[in-house]
Amino acid sequence: MKLATYKDGSRDGQLVVVSSDLTQAHHASGIVTRLQQLLDDWNFLAPQLQDLARTLAQGKARHAFPFEPRMCMAPLPRAFRLVDAQPPAGDELAGDTMAGDTMAGAHDALPFGTPEIDFGARLAVALGDVPRGAAEDQARDGVRLLLLGNHWQHRCQGVRVASSMAWAPVAVTPDELGRAWHRGRLALTVCVAVDGRAQAPVETAKVGTPDAGLLIAQLARHRAVSAGTLLALPGLPRTVLDSAPDVETVRIDAFDAQGQSVFGAVCQSSRRTVEPVPPGCA
Repeated sequence: MKLATYKDGSRDGQLVVVSSDLTQAHHASGIVTRLQQLLDDWNFLAPQLQDLARTLAQGKARHAFPFEPRMCMAPLPRAFRLVDAQPPAGDELAGDTMAGDTMAGAHDALPFGTPEIDFGARLAVALGDVPRGAAEDQARDGVRLLLLGNHWQHRCQGVRVASSMAWAPVAVTPDELGRAWHRGRLALTVCVAVDGRAQAPVETAKVGTPDAGLLIAQLARHRAVSAGTLLALPGLPRTVLDSAPDVETVRIDAFDAQGQSVFGAVCQSSRRTVEPVPPGCA
């Protein structure tokens, strides 16, 4: 099952079900209106959405419409908690908790007030409730959805002063990926381009990304994890943008073994603003 959140003028948008090939969509409002509501009551609501997804795939959904990625907000526009995990080193989760109150969509232009910018593709998981002290297998069962993001970092004289996340249009249930999701690891090809210049594709199965179950278990080591938590997974390279251009366009996409886009693309322009410039960055 693939899900997206359409813009409707509200902070949380309108949940839609998207076809596997990302061409068709159907409003989920007859079942649930927001992704957070779905995560809160997954066992009751998800089977109903799966039925709608099957009907859409069979071409029998009466009110289907062409899917338009530019209409999408982030799949989860506001997250209770967003954790950017680092590679595991010991029993405690290494990472940063980021602001999840305003998440950018795949085509939102981002203004920056610092001359030093870097970014990196991030695969992430959206979680259901995970109890404190959960073992890795139980923690892995808490994965409800998989996402693709772009993690921007704004630096001043080499020191990070802010960071933000933008998300590909579609969130995907693990079963949708088949063997590309196995024991907490994804096997996808992540492609990045800056102003149309493609970087070397990254095979996630070959870069040593850690088991998401291990990271989730570490996150839940001392306290329960609430439904709606996002955990960005480590392992993908970062890129420093040239400080000269005023605008650079970054495109990130992830493909399965058949060459099909899984989440849709993140395609954003970074705009360096003249004012305000943080102290010490002039």
